[in-house]
Amino acid sequence: MPSERKLKADGDTWSVRLGEASERQGFRTLLFFCVTTNQRPYRVIEVPEERLADQEAVDELDAPALEELFRASRSMGYPLDFE
Repeated sequence: MPSERKLKADGDTWSVRLGEASERQGFRTLLFFCVTTNQRPYRVIEVPEERLADQEAVDELDAPALEELFRASRSMGYPLDFE
């Protein structure tokens, strides 16, 4: 089971997971899934692979850096039940 980093933002708790390689070479996707309600869409941002090469790097991010990535992420439309 993958590691799960949690983030409290916008009044909800989010599970933060590193996704697969992006379509853009040298980038990975970082995914934010709302765990307090299934009424919110998931969020995504592309990050340079050298910054976040694996889930351990995500887990080691300090709170301000993670919040900055969350604020820069985009909503992906409809809610997604990721379980």
